Amino acid sequence: MAFDANGFYASAMSDLDSEYPKAESGRPFRSKKDNEEFVKLFNDQKFRPRTAILKVWFDFPKNMFFQPIPAKDKITFTNKEGKKETGTKIRFRNGFCSEVLTLVDIQEIVKAGGRIIRILDGIVYEKNFKTPPYRDYISILRDLRNKYKREGNIKDITTSRHLWSEATLKANFDSHVKSYPKVNETQYIVEINEEEKENLLNLHD
Repeated sequence: MAFDANGFYASAMSDLDSEYPKAESGRPFRSKKDNEEFVKLFNDQKFRPRTAILKVWFDFPKNMFFQPIPAKDKITFTNKEGKKETGTKIRFRNGFCSEVLTLVDIQEIVKAGGRIIRILDGIVYEKNFKTPPYRDYISILRDLRNKYKREGNIKDITTSRHLWSEATLKANFDSHVKSYPKVNETQYIVEINEEEKENLLNLHD
């Protein structure tokens, strides 16, 4: 199936080579029984067609320049007031990492040269749908889009909506503001005509 470059979600969701797990086939990960088998299957790229969401320990090569999966690190730092704080930072780094990942992410780690060390916890799905459950729906939308294109009856979305305070609305109010219904005493949902805004910017250029 062919889609525009801005429609990769549709392409992925209708891909016959993708797995969509059946919820009723899910089971808890059995650490003692499953760990050794699953680690070997992942590192050999043979876990499919099962799917899973798992907490894993993994290792990236020390000389890797681009890491496909970020790592979340808990760090302690001193804030502006001089007090100690503990927070989470997302980093792209080599070496040992620990994260909750889907089957796809775990496969990408191994494809990039990484290694799965251990699986700690998670959910395993033993069965998948035979065909993507959204494929027919996406096909209908694709056919309608092509039909409207042929008829010249298709319009792109040219507006955006924002939640603004009254002060922000006053500071940014101009001709591209299409509507601004009040949500509460201090906030508005502001609809902006992006096409008109772009045209005004081009005129100024």
